[in-house]
Amino acid sequence: MIIEPRLKIVMIILSAGGLLWTATRHKANSLSQQPIALDILDQADIDEGDITNRPEYNYCQALRPTPKTYPAPKVKGAVIVNSQLFIRHGDRTPVAVLPHDLDLTWECANMSAYSFTAVSADQAEKSPFQYANVVAHQVVTIPSESPFASTHMWKGSCIPGQLTPVGAMQHRKLGAALRRIYVDELKLLPATFDPETVHIRSTDVWRTKQSAEHLMTGLYGVRSHSQNAASPPVLQIHTLPVEIDYLTMNGGACPHLSQLRSHVEKSSEVLKRLREDNVEFNKELVSILGVEKTWSGYMDTVLPRICHGYPLQCQDDGQGSSKCITRVTAEKILKNVGIQTAEVYHDGNGVFDVLKLGIGPLTSEIKRNLLAAKANGKVRFSFYSGHDTTISPLLGMLDSTDQRWPPYASNLLIELWKTPRGAYYVRVLYNRAILETQSNWCDLGWCPLESFVEYLDQFIIEDVRTACQRQ
Repeated sequence: MIIEPRLKIVMIILSAGGLLWTATRHKANSLSQQPIALDILDQADIDEGDITNRPEYNYCQALRPTPKTYPAPKVKGAVIVNSQLFIRHGDRTPVAVLPHDLDLTWECANMSAYSFTAVSADQAEKSPFQYANVVAHQVVTIPSESPFASTHMWKGSCIPGQLTPVGAMQHRKLGAALRRIYVDELKLLPATFDPETVHIRSTDVWRTKQSAEHLMTGLYGVRSHSQNAASPPVLQIHTLPVEIDYLTMNGGACPHLSQLRSHVEKSSEVLKRLREDNVEFNKELVSILGVEKTWSGYMDTVLPRICHGYPLQCQDDGQGSSKCITRVTAEKILKNVGIQTAEVYHDGNGVFDVLKLGIGPLTSEIKRNLLAAKANGKVRFSFYSGHDTTISPLLGMLDSTDQRWPPYASNLLIELWKTPRGAYYVRVLYNRAILETQSNWCDLGWCPLESFVEYLDQFIIEDVRTACQRQ
C-alpha cells in the first residue's frame, strides 16, 4: 500500500442516479487507522456561497438549508407560524460487525452530548453550554483484555450503529443553520430556549437521541441562553417504548402491516428481477464479506468505510490473489438499494395500504400539529429525530420524486405560513429544496392548508388498532 504523504480529498462521482460520495483519505499505516477529522469531511457541504457546483446527492452528508438557499415565501408579507422537522440521524458506525471489521478503529469517545442543566459559575468554561455545570457523557470502552473483543468487535470506542463525531457535527451545523433562519431572520422561535415553543421527539435509540441533542446544541447553544436566569429549563427528548413507537413502520405493534409488506415484496416483479439479475453479484459479495446480507445490509457495511476513507474489504482467494469490494461494487449496491426503496415505499403494488398502516399514525400527528398551529398553539417547532426508515415512508406518503436512500442527516421540513389576508399555506423542503411530487397533487412550495390536510387524510385510519389485527 502506498502511504499518502498528505491529506487528500477524494470525490467519487457515480453514474447511477447522479450519485456522489465524498470521502477523506488520511495519512495512515497498517498499525493505526484514525477516524476522519470533523471539519474536513463536512467541507463537502459547509460552504454557503455559490452552490451551482454542489453535488445533488451525497450519501455521506445531506444538504442542509442555509439563509442563502432558503426560499422566500410566495406571498409578500406572509409569516411562518410553525415548522415540523424530521431528520435522519447523522453519520454512524455500521450496525453489524463483520469479520473484516475487526482491524478497524472507530472512535466516539471524543464526542460530547450535552444537556440543559444548571447555571455555570465559571463563565470561562469551554463547554458549548457555558451556563451548564453538569454535563453527562456516556463513553464506550473496549478493553484489549476482553475475552470477546478480538473476535467480535472492532477497535476503538464505538458500539455498532453509534453516532460518530462526524454525525454529531452534522447535526450541530444543521441546528446552527436553522437558528439563523428560524431565530435570527424569521423570528419563528425566541432567541433563548423556551420549552413551551419546542417539542422534541426521538426513537429510543442512542444515535437518534444524540442527534437530537447535538442539533439542539446548534440551535440553542453558546450565548443563546440568558446568563441571568436562575435555572435554565431541562431539554426534554420525548421517546416511546419501541413496542409502541410509530416514528418507523412498526410491524411488531401492527401484525397486519408485516403481512402487507411481505405481500408487496413477494408480488413485486421489480424485486423479482432485482434478485434474478444479481445472483452472481450476491455470491461475489458473500465470498468477500463472509456473510450474506440484504442490499441495505451490504450498504451498511460498505458505505461507512467510504464516508470515512477507510479501505474497502478484501478476501484472499487462497491462490495468491485477493477479491475486493471496489467503488464500482459499492455503486451497484447503492443502485440496488435505490430500486428496492422506491418499490417498497412508493411504486409497489399495495404500498398505499402499507403506508396507511405504517406511516398513518405519524401522518395523523403531522395533521394535528398543523391544525393546532393554526389555532395559535404554543408549540412552534416540532422536531422528530429518526432514521432512514422514518424519512423514506414520509417521502413515499408525500409522493416525492426523490425515492433514493436518505443520506446521513437528511432533513424534511413541513412549514405552515400565514398570509396578510389570513390564508394558510404549507411548504415542504427536503434536504434544502422544495419537495417535488410525481403526481403534482399540490405545489409543495405553497400548498393551501386545506388541500394539504385533505391529502393527508387518505393515509389516516381512525381505528388503527383494529386494522392492525386484521388477517
